[in-house]
Amino acid sequence: MHWTILLKSHPEAQGNPVLQGLRLAAAALADGVEISIFLSEQAMALAFQEDSPTEKQHAHHDLLHEIHEMGARIHVVGMEWLHQSEQRLLNPCVEVASMKTLVRQMKNSDQVITL
Repeated sequence: MHWTILLKSHPEAQGNPVLQGLRLAAAALADGVEISIFLSEQAMALAFQEDSPTEKQHAHHDLLHEIHEMGARIHVVGMEWLHQSEQRLLNPCVEVASMKTLVRQMKNSDQVITL
């Protein structure tokens, strides 16, 4: 079984949809579900390293690394990340992907979750 999780919300959004998505991914991985995560729109901020992360950013990045170590693939997708990448370093557990990659992954997934 494979799930694709598309995170679009801002990491600081009310209700913590990004944190809930990452927690869902970790739980699914622990239960044997193969996971691919795509960061887009406002969630792209997670794709970059922070010099002085806030407590919430630190929690997000720790969870991303844990999820990556458990075997998930984490991608950043969309044109907006290019502008940000000129000034910031990409998180080492994040891969750059195209919309084609996202569409193929969604087609091949048993479940697509968007937060």
